[in-house]
Amino acid sequence: MVVPWHDCLAARRGRILLDLWSGGLIAFVALLVVAGGSSFAPLLFLVVPFIAVVQTGWRRGFWLAVSAGTCMLVAALTPLSAGATAMRLALLAAAVGAALVLARTIRSEAAAHRRAAARVELERTLAKEANHRIKNDLQTVADLLLLGRPEGGEGRAFDDTAARIRSIATVHRLLTEAEDFVDAGALLRSIAAGSPVPTVVDAAPVAVDASTAQKLGIVANELITNAAKYGKGRITVSLERNPEKGYALSVSNDGPSLPDGFDPAAGKGMGMKIIRSFVERIGGALQVDRGENNQGARFTVRFS
Repeated sequence: MVVPWHDCLAARRGRILLDLWSGGLIAFVALLVVAGGSSFAPLLFLVVPFIAVVQTGWRRGFWLAVSAGTCMLVAALTPLSAGATAMRLALLAAAVGAALVLARTIRSEAAAHRRAAARVELERTLAKEANHRIKNDLQTVADLLLLGRPEGGEGRAFDDTAARIRSIATVHRLLTEAEDFVDAGALLRSIAAGSPVPTVVDAAPVAVDASTAQKLGIVANELITNAAKYGKGRITVSLERNPEKGYALSVSNDGPSLPDGFDPAAGKGMGMKIIRSFVERIGGALQVDRGENNQGARFTVRFS
């Protein structure tokens, strides 16, 4: 894990050192068998398969031939019967064959994993590049939209639409910084930064997928926009996580409370229509509460 053996052995110097090591190992074991007797012969069963695994290409064939010749020479010098010698050579050949099959399987699996990892890395790089381009395009669209903004109250719709586009651009910006998921807290803070009134964000560390992040960003933008438009004072945005009930996004504001008989399901404004539509898309539920002493309001979206 620390020494880059794969890179070292792929170089010419590394292959030469491996050849020297293989030759020295075969010679050392052969001397042990000749000098120590037949009791050291089983070492050949360990040395030859290992050399067959670590060597590649024509070097493997060469060192296997050297190993076979060494085994025959040791068998001739060691006082063993012809039957025992033939049996040991047969077992050695079987062990080498099994080692080669195992090595080929391992190399094939390793190569497949490397190719798969390369494809995943390429896909991530392309996805980040795509998200970066989409973010730039959306910001350009928002800027072009505001160039045609009329003066006065008629320009409010242009501002709201540009804010919605920028909220989606924020999601793609965060996707370029992350991998597959978006930090919901960072998303809410980025959207709240564009609020015209002071906005405080208290969000738990929650990671959501790109599709959910887009819908969540649009809902949060609409809630913050409505709170700034109809409320007064500070806006508070919170995101809580409950393992049993999922997530709860809340946006509250100070100032006057909701009018009597207010029904979020019957709201005809563009903001409420967008909120209801995207709340349904994330499989959530919208809850509206009045503040204490009939001051302020809280909109809560619960989703899993």
